[in-house]
Amino acid sequence: HVAYEKGTGRKLAIKVQHRGLRETSRGDILALQTMVRMLEYLFPDEFCYGWIMDEIAPQLPKELDFHNEARNSERAAEHIREAGINCIVPAVHWEATSDRVLTMDFEEGFRSTDIESIEKEGMNEHDVAKLISSVFNAQAFC
Repeated sequence: HVAYEKGTGRKLAIKVQHRGLRETSRGDILALQTMVRMLEYLFPDEFCYGWIMDEIAPQLPKELDFHNEARNSERAAEHIREAGINCIVPAVHWEATSDRVLTMDFEEGFRSTDIESIEKEGMNEHDVAKLISSVFNAQAFC
């Protein structure tokens, strides 16, 4: 969502978690784990994806905690800065952020697949692909 800060009029990006999502996600994970285990039991040679559930189950609650997401955003910004990559990571507004609401600076931009906008900005597809790869690598190999 887009909002404007009182007093300054600064444009903000607001991410709001849907009501009840965190609570229902626990049941969803349990149902998926049960289904995966049942399929592994019924088809032991053809279906061996339990490891995926073992990876996802403990991570989902972290993904639903916007304080955690905000901290990760700040870590990502630091890694990108240290790598010398020219990329903006929107600043977190901690005073307006909670477990279920994330408030950040709004940064204007366009999709990385919008070739017309890329060219209007004086860039080319190769530059954009290199930037995306560099940002990913700064996170994966920091």
